Amino acid sequence: MGSDKLEAQFQRIADAVEQQESDRVVTEALTAAHALCVTVAAHAPTAQARTVLTNVQTALETWQTVWPRLGAQQEFRQAVAREAHFWARKLGGLADDR
Repeated sequence: MGSDKLEAQFQRIADAVEQQESDRVVTEALTAAHALCVTVAAHAPTAQARTVLTNVQTALETWQTVWPRLGAQQEFRQAVAREAHFWARKLGGLADDR
């Protein structure tokens, strides 16, 4: 389903945030994850997978929108990293459910 690739992309987001990478690096990771999510959602085999991917797309769109304003705030960065770890685990679980 591509969830293994999405899992890796969300881990990349979390790593970029936790390692204090530049806004450009974080934004590129968010953009890449969103593009992959759109592709995977188009081929999702189950309603459950499509629902999860819709939620993932919403999270990514929100992060992309607010990162330029809030990316410098430590609390926001921590929240994004936590959420990225959550989605990495959730998407990894979907891969295991196949």
